[in-house]
Amino acid sequence: MPVAQDWRVFTVPPIVGPQPENGDDSPEASLEIPTDWLMPWLDLEAVRQAQREDTIANITGEYLRLAGVELVVERRWLREAYWRQIKQAITRGYIYKSTAVQITLRGERREHERRRSSGLTKAS
Repeated sequence: MPVAQDWRVFTVPPIVGPQPENGDDSPEASLEIPTDWLMPWLDLEAVRQAQREDTIANITGEYLRLAGVELVVERRWLREAYWRQIKQAITRGYIYKSTAVQITLRGERREHERRRSSGLTKAS
């Protein structure tokens, strides 16, 4: 006589990796451009269209603030006198690519991320 088998249905939880915190270890780049540096016609929507979908962009009376994994700044957004000073507006990250008309910023360098995730530390 065949034995009835007990089939149990189970679910596999989704695989979720560690999420970056909004603290100092965040891999995001950020930028604060004084509004005095900006062209008077600049529209926030034009800035947002040049960014990745996950970039945060806002403008106040004092600054244009951008934060995200990768940020784009176009030369046409700035008054000519301030284009060469754009490095001073970077609050986090580094210039990944620079052309005559645009710069691209990124958060932490990948080598730093690999070193940190592999558990290696500097000898003191």
